[in-house]
Amino acid sequence: MKQSGHSGVMLPSSTPIKESLGRLGILLLPSLKMKSTSPRGNTYEQEVHEFLVGNFSGYTVASGNIAGFWKDSQGRQHYGEHQEYRVGFLSEDKIPFLENYISKLAEELGEESIFWATGEDAWLIYKKGV
Repeated sequence: MKQSGHSGVMLPSSTPIKESLGRLGILLLPSLKMKSTSPRGNTYEQEVHEFLVGNFSGYTVASGNIAGFWKDSQGRQHYGEHQEYRVGFLSEDKIPFLENYISKLAEELGEESIFWATGEDAWLIYKKGV
């Protein structure tokens, strides 16, 4: 054991054990709409939770003052308040599966698109039928 900095806390000298949750994906979902009830009788928050826990290695969600501004393909500016979901996925093969879910979710929520990012890349995932 070695002593750390100013606190006097003893730290183990070996490397900590860690486990990868895979690549990180970030999506922004509309805060107020996530609290509304889906056609299946659950809130969208509950359904997204079940989907992410059931299909991916983990997720976190941040709420608060998360605002987004963007332009659509016609150059119109949009604004929204969001919940930020951070999703860990072990296989890149899961990306199209998640993107398809996001597209269906956009349609149900009445959103033209949903912001989605992995690594250094960011996209707008458009609702089904666009």
